[in-house]
Amino acid sequence: MMEHAEKIGLLADSHGNLMSIRRGVRRLYQAGVQALIHLGDIFDSQDNDDLYEIYTAVTRANILAVKGNNDFQVENLLAAGTGFDILSNEKIKILSYLKHMPMRLEDNNICYAHSLPFDSIRSFYEPIDTGTTERAADIFKKTTYSVLFCGHSHDSIMFRWAAGRVTREPIPSDETIFFDARERYIIIVGASDNGECGVFDKDRLCYQRIPITG
Repeated sequence: MMEHAEKIGLLADSHGNLMSIRRGVRRLYQAGVQALIHLGDIFDSQDNDDLYEIYTAVTRANILAVKGNNDFQVENLLAAGTGFDILSNEKIKILSYLKHMPMRLEDNNICYAHSLPFDSIRSFYEPIDTGTTERAADIFKKTTYSVLFCGHSHDSIMFRWAAGRVTREPIPSDETIFFDARERYIIIVGASDNGECGVFDKDRLCYQRIPITG
């Protein structure tokens, strides 16, 4: 589905907020997307009242997803049989869903991850945005992706690699960012729990930050 979609809607860090997922999906389809990707932390290890409803909303909307640190924690809690008041058949479905959730998705030279685009558990615990460019510069050095889309840090921020220099830049909500083939990018989408989502246009090679409430 992702390979044939020209416009991809991006959500991240819903943290158990069912309404933000529903509103985000609706807002992204209004923006004309053909596919949806969630960049992790769909669930929350502390806020789990709507666990099965969230699972149902995400799967019915055909949202592709990568695993976040909270999703990993919920998976472990379900496997241990602790922490959740949930029916047995619902638990089986959610646990199977979480076990098969990948650490990252790749589409040619585009990567989608919760945070660092690697396979280790620390990858979805360590934020890329620490207020400096140090960790982003290390990712640019260790990977060849032209664009990495991720979450974990809840604010919308862009890191740009251009001619060996890395900059940290805000993403205005009223501006379309066009990707330069000579540059590389890390886009932190921002938390849907805070009213953020975004659209990646693969045909035009651009990104737009979208407010969920708009």
